[in-house]
Amino acid sequence: MNAVSLRNRAIRDARNFFSEQGILEVHTPKAVRTAALEPYIDVLEVTGAHITEKLWLSTSPEMGMKKIFAAEMAMNPTAQGIYEICSVFRDDQPGKKHLLEFTMVEWYAKQSTLENILQSAADCIAAVTNKARPELEILDLRKLFKNTGVDCDFTAANGFTTAYQKRHTNLPVHMNDLDCNIVCFNLLFDELILPQIRSTDHLVAVTHYPECLAALAYAENGIAERGEIYWRGTEIANAYREEWRGDIVRARWNAYNGIRGLRGVAMHTIDEVLLNQLSDMQNVCGVAVGLERTLMAAQPGLSAKDFYPAKP
Repeated sequence: MNAVSLRNRAIRDARNFFSEQGILEVHTPKAVRTAALEPYIDVLEVTGAHITEKLWLSTSPEMGMKKIFAAEMAMNPTAQGIYEICSVFRDDQPGKKHLLEFTMVEWYAKQSTLENILQSAADCIAAVTNKARPELEILDLRKLFKNTGVDCDFTAANGFTTAYQKRHTNLPVHMNDLDCNIVCFNLLFDELILPQIRSTDHLVAVTHYPECLAALAYAENGIAERGEIYWRGTEIANAYREEWRGDIVRARWNAYNGIRGLRGVAMHTIDEVLLNQLSDMQNVCGVAVGLERTLMAAQPGLSAKDFYPAKP
């Protein structure tokens, strides 16, 4: 079966997976007024003769879905969850595992925990790959770093900057203190943590991220309830216990925009409607699975270009 047919079958299997759980399918706009708040997710601008405002191609259905689910839960106490399967777009350097456009499977569940939504993601991954459910191993990043002998203070604003400087002396190129801490975390993760999980044949979820990388995940005492799933060294899913405090999200958004400004890329306007509805997202968890990446992890011979063959 070629890659395009494989993806089509996986989409049908994903819909069956959610239908069996009674989760509602939704559709969110793909030309949006506000883009992801993360400082390194860059967007593609939409232009046209009749467009009179700044619009971007959606990098994720996340914000639209959260607004839909928050409104649904406020009106319907029996609402359990929603999902969407859609194309998303990011202005990233194309490569073997990534193109400007890819397919995302994203869903949200009420009265859930981070571990529950990660387990749900593992079940969905099994469904779309037509494989027996791979073992899901959930690992605490704090313990993984400790096992390497590198002392990282997850709760300090500069904990990873300090650890990186102690290990490598010179700091990497950075924009400001927050950017430096994030960059140092990512470099140390690639150096120390990724080799520990790259050789495993089962699913590995790493959890307990520092708050500097919380994005829209709930955080307490400097630790974000965020988890990322890796399969054979490839990141294929990202999960949150949803942050429901609007003032916390606003502060993060402004801080991330500070990095974007120093990078010289477009600021991402704060979604005020979302912030006003976040209080209805308590005890909600969400997860996004990259469909093509999941299929590539299941069949390592595939590349991203196989799913989007060049036009003749």
